[in-house]
Amino acid sequence: MFNQSIESLKQSAFILCVTFLIFSCKKEQPLNFKEIAIEQHDAAKIEVVYPQFDNNSSVASKINTSIESSIAKNIAFFDDDTLHLSLKDAVKEFDNRFMTFKKDFQDTTSDWVATVNSEVVYSSAEVITVAVDSYTFTGGAHGNSIITLLNFNPETGDLYNNESLFKINTDFKSLVKGYLTDEIKAKTSDDSENYFFGEDFKLPENIGFNDEGVIFLYNSYEIAAYAQGITEFTIPYGRISSYLKINP
Repeated sequence: MFNQSIESLKQSAFILCVTFLIFSCKKEQPLNFKEIAIEQHDAAKIEVVYPQFDNNSSVASKINTSIESSIAKNIAFFDDDTLHLSLKDAVKEFDNRFMTFKKDFQDTTSDWVATVNSEVVYSSAEVITVAVDSYTFTGGAHGNSIITLLNFNPETGDLYNNESLFKINTDFKSLVKGYLTDEIKAKTSDDSENYFFGEDFKLPENIGFNDEGVIFLYNSYEIAAYAQGITEFTIPYGRISSYLKINP
């Protein structure tokens, strides 16, 4: 859903001249954003695409900070000291770590890769959902893919938490578990209980919105083995509306 090729990028840090409008119902002021792309292959291969809101408001600033922080954490995941870097510094840190690795292990032929594609997947007067799709490879059997869904309040720029968006009770969890079970049955013959490694059902860390309904997304290792990949499904608004605290 979110994997879009960024191989067509031709230069570093350029701005695509496409502007989108997302309206806040309170002030009727548009939140404009541009798509920013960063590409560098000096050492590691790094390609990043993300929306940057640009109407010079505190709302836009909050959203931009949250998006860039999410991307930076997915790139510079090395230790606690690197988890709070700016996006610019995270890109630099990833590159520096690779150069140090190449110096220490001169016989290695593997390149490090960090690619991030972020996009606005849903917008309304009450919620903006941004998907941050990240892939990093630093050697080993396979890379690490993770999708983060960020839900913003268009009036304040603050990030919603799930408790602010949903009435999370037993019935809500049962509804989600039922859709998860159906999704698992469609993909494999495994029992859905095995997806939680013998533990009780839990909601995914990433929940967002699209035109059809509410997205529930489990990343690799969050449930099941890595080979199962990402598990994602959408519950239609008609089925989940009674549990919503906002009107998406």
